[in-house]
Amino acid sequence: MPRKSKSKLALVLQSNPDGQPIAGVGSGVGLEFIKAYFPEAQNIIRIASAYFSLVGYKLGRKYVASEVQFQIIVGREEGKHVRATVIDEITADLGQCDTDLWKTVFELVERMKSGRFIIRDAREMQVPFHCKFSICDSKLIWHGSSNYSRRGLCQSAEQVSVSRDSERICLFTNWYDDVAQNAQDLLAELIKKLEDWLNLATPFEIYLKTLFLLNNLAEYPLCLGAYSPVYYQKGVIARALRQANEYGGALIIAATGLGKTVIGAEIALRLQPIGRTNQVILIAPSGVRENWEQQLENRNVYFKFFNIDVLFRKASQQSHHQTTQLEKQLQRANHNTVIIIDEAHFYRNELLREKSKRGKSLVYERIVPAIKAGAKIFLLTATAYGTDFLNLNSLLYLLPHRFYNPNLFDEQSPWKINNAEEFSRLPIVTILGLPHVLKMARNRGDIDTNGRTFIQFGDERRYLPKSLKLYSLRYQLFLQPELQSAFDRRYFDQAFKSPHEWFDDDRMALCESAIDTVYNASLTSWLSSPIAMADSIEQNLATPSYSEQFERVSQLTLNLWQQSAANVHNQDYYSLNVVDTQNRSYKTRMHITLEERSNTLMPVLAQLRQSNYRDDKFLKLQKIIEDHCLDTRGKVIIFVKRYLTAQYLLTILQRTFSGALNIGCTVETDEDNPRLKAGLQRFEVLKQFSPRSHNYKANREYDVLICTDADGVGVDLQDADTVVNYDPPEGADELFQRAGRVLRMTANPERVVQFYTLVPLIIDQRDSLSRVHNDICERFDRILHRHNKSKRILGSGVISEEEHSEITLDSDLDVEQLTRDSKFLTDIGGLGAESMLSHVAVLEQYRNCAEELPEYLLSARSYSKPQPRIFVLLKHESKYYPILFNLSNKKLEKQDEIAILDLIACIESEPCAAIQAAEIEKIANQAARAWCDFENISVDQVSKICSLYLVPIDKIAKINRLLNDTFNDEE
Repeated sequence: MPRKSKSKLALVLQSNPDGQPIAGVGSGVGLEFIKAYFPEAQNIIRIASAYFSLVGYKLGRKYVASEVQFQIIVGREEGKHVRATVIDEITADLGQCDTDLWKTVFELVERMKSGRFIIRDAREMQVPFHCKFSICDSKLIWHGSSNYSRRGLCQSAEQVSVSRDSERICLFTNWYDDVAQNAQDLLAELIKKLEDWLNLATPFEIYLKTLFLLNNLAEYPLCLGAYSPVYYQKGVIARALRQANEYGGALIIAATGLGKTVIGAEIALRLQPIGRTNQVILIAPSGVRENWEQQLENRNVYFKFFNIDVLFRKASQQSHHQTTQLEKQLQRANHNTVIIIDEAHFYRNELLREKSKRGKSLVYERIVPAIKAGAKIFLLTATAYGTDFLNLNSLLYLLPHRFYNPNLFDEQSPWKINNAEEFSRLPIVTILGLPHVLKMARNRGDIDTNGRTFIQFGDERRYLPKSLKLYSLRYQLFLQPELQSAFDRRYFDQAFKSPHEWFDDDRMALCESAIDTVYNASLTSWLSSPIAMADSIEQNLATPSYSEQFERVSQLTLNLWQQSAANVHNQDYYSLNVVDTQNRSYKTRMHITLEERSNTLMPVLAQLRQSNYRDDKFLKLQKIIEDHCLDTRGKVIIFVKRYLTAQYLLTILQRTFSGALNIGCTVETDEDNPRLKAGLQRFEVLKQFSPRSHNYKANREYDVLICTDADGVGVDLQDADTVVNYDPPEGADELFQRAGRVLRMTANPERVVQFYTLVPLIIDQRDSLSRVHNDICERFDRILHRHNKSKRILGSGVISEEEHSEITLDSDLDVEQLTRDSKFLTDIGGLGAESMLSHVAVLEQYRNCAEELPEYLLSARSYSKPQPRIFVLLKHESKYYPILFNLSNKKLEKQDEIAILDLIACIESEPCAAIQAAEIEKIANQAARAWCDFENISVDQVSKICSLYLVPIDKIAKINRLLNDTFNDEE
């Protein structure tokens, strides 16, 4: 996280003739008055403040004579809800890393015990106490907005003025003393807390506290075929287990290729051995079933598999039906059940269904009761955002609901967000993008001799592509003048619009409108291919208007087509393939009569049906294939939306590259009707296109693959390096899923991946009076808008607004700016199972003791290493970071958590080394500041939870001399 610069309001002081301030405003004004007037006190200084801190006390104590008594009353800050007790606020300074406090705290405790320091809490008094002032004896008073804390005295812009009016001083003093009589005395409790910190903890308490807070994972032995999680996956798994304990589940968004299957299988494994899980329900697409079976079965995890679409199906009376089996499993769900849903974005529209008039969601009706019964649920996907933020809330609705206001009828509410940044910060959401993995690898030092960052998988190095090249290629729409005119003259409009409900991100509300399904489908066909447009026109010309009868239109249509065919019988046309015109018609009526439509659309249809028709869009694709298949011997994946377009491309590509390239396609034609090939057939095509990624020996390899978004999920096609968005998708998730087929880690450090998006030239011409022109522009604007919102969540983009752009993954991505959820991804791997199991065993044995340990601990121990080090456990934004600092060279040492745990591990009776506590605190603060500088994090955002000084055996006396020489001038 980049450190934010702190701009201070300039300090302005008004002084009397003696040079003493009488009024002031700005940053540091409170400290100026302390410097000027605390030395005048001889007996008592009374302070009323909303906050009191140890650092604030340190700032002021040097200006007060030792015999002067401090009296402090802490009141409530006006307009703010008190979230912590006064004691908690004061002791929180023990964890700050910017100021050494041990000597200050020691002196403060001595003052307390001798009666020279009294502190009371007035926050709970019936009459709110908001005043902020200081009274020195009965000589003077200054009041204003400055609290007695570091922020109030030095950082915040405050105002203060002084008075020597004896009547006013008497009035304030009497009022202060009256309040003090009824305020709560904090002295005994505060002395106990501070003395616990002053007295060193044992080394074992430091080790135990660290174990408890880090909640490390054990390494479990796996059967052959199960992949061990790598370090970045372990960070996600550890967090998921904490999320399961705290929230009952998690939504995990991991970019394609980062191993969601391994993450999910490890979560199931780690919940199972400790007796909390005896039933795992896995819901996933059939295409990834084999991968899940390999990872779960080789971890000896018992599970039941169900296809992702089963939840959409209505209940069945047949006992063997998958829907029936799933419902039985869900009805038996309890606290020992884990539900894992892979590719959870399939359920992104369920909340829209619930909120709209479409009817109840079968997905929610089945899953939510199981979650309420105590089942843990983990949602896995690479792309949560599709079209709007309701997609995200739809997935969040599947997670265990939470109490927003426990006092309000104990009602639980679903998690929900209003924007991408808010989504990224949710504690129940984990986001693992490609930039996060690269950042962690760089922090580990996993950089080869050529400067390329790699990901270590056991003994193998894998690399993400060196760069992503994004192209936005413009093409001329075929027959644009004729079809644009036909669209604008409403030849593709249905007579009556259909009701449509959608979610508006800007208003965060469900909206209603009317939609023309025929118009939209026809427009999609025009943006797809000539053959798809021809099919839309044929259906158009088989459909009557509102005032026409089907029988009359059917005969008229047949006559028109026969006449058209007779006029051009010598030319090479595709067959119209229309026998029963009524079966070819749309279900709705058209707005314009058939005769009027036919005059314009028949000639267009005739041109589109010519077998040698080549549109500019295809010519752009042809050039891409020539560049990446013929010239560089690469492979190209082409994504389309229309089955007809897939067949169109297959036919003309085979004709164009006959003998030079092999073309594969996941769509086939059955009785002149295009359809997806059966699952096993499609899988065979995918393996023939990408045999190396499937570890498959193919008799025939495809160079080009034509497919739909049905094959855009969960399929590894990394043998290819080029993806073409031939047809635009609707949602951002489809874009990222398409890219994810090739955006994976390989052994090749020089791999470059290309993404092409074909865009009609018409979008570059704005301010048109043409309705269809503006609709096309709006459609592509919407795709880009959705892409950019999803990009904020995932951390990188896959399409470019410019004609060409390039992303160098190792350097260009600003990870911290694009996502706020990267710090939990801590490397906790690298050592074997034996070491981790021993640490976990200690934690389980002493868990109750760990829970009772104080918040902040200091200790020291001797060890066998030759160099003195200090271990510090830091806390930043509710996450914990163990660091090692070498005292000899004043540098941080890069060690993973397991290595650090091994270094500080000890038995319960391990004695403390004879190192002064004040010196331990100084070194710990120096180590913390070094880490903050390295991570570019402001030190005031970090707390040190515990510190353990590691002293080489027989060198304690020498170390003490070194510490004294080093830090004598710091106090």
